[in-house]
Amino acid sequence: MIRHQGKRVLITGGSAGICKATAFAFDANGCSVAVLGRRLERLDAVASQLKHGVSIVADLTKEDDMKRAIQEAIEKIGSLDILVNNGGVNMADMGGKDEAAFISNFKLHVTGNLTLIRAAEEELIKKGAVIKISAGLAIMPTDKLTAYGVAKAAQNKLTKDLAFEFASKGVRVNSILPGGVDTEVFDTMAEGLGVPKEDILAKMAKSHAMKRVAEPEEVAAPIVFLASKAASFITGVNLLVDGGATLG
Repeated sequence: MIRHQGKRVLITGGSAGICKATAFAFDANGCSVAVLGRRLERLDAVASQLKHGVSIVADLTKEDDMKRAIQEAIEKIGSLDILVNNGGVNMADMGGKDEAAFISNFKLHVTGNLTLIRAAEEELIKKGAVIKISAGLAIMPTDKLTAYGVAKAAQNKLTKDLAFEFASKGVRVNSILPGGVDTEVFDTMAEGLGVPKEDILAKMAKSHAMKRVAEPEEVAAPIVFLASKAASFITGVNLLVDGGATLG
């Protein structure tokens, strides 16, 4: 039942990590895929490996960019059936405790998220699915990544509200809440801390019931599922894909 042949997909943050893996997963399922991000060379490196892939340069925090990106996606891949919305991370502000950090995180994960969905609304009506990438930190207490976690919690509420609003329009809206995932973010973190990436991931693995972190493909798979007809009666769900990190 998980078939997407001929579907048109826009994936934000598609040049790396979870959404890069998601781009390859949808491509393998016969989709045309537009990957969106801020760095053209990284987007092209992914798009060039897809059977039907294109790049779109845009900034999720800029309203005009989001509206243009939707129109560009429609022009390049013909229409839009599936929107995978990943806000990415701003490493400098994730752990901030001042007002500026909270505003930055909300702009990336809440208002930017909403602007993109609103811009795509007319194209998605009667046929579409939206899958947002949230985080397990949205429901777990933290003293280090508060601004990020609070913004993701607000994003989860937005998922439910939009799912309720769009249900009558034939659009399903769901979120994935990953735990620790082995992505390029931790390469950057390791470099900044001056420690091996493996040490960071090993420490993080201890907080997961499964005693390991995920590979990006393990999060991409449920995203593809939620966009499919196999999930046709699922909307408004914030699905944990966290290896038991939130089990305590």
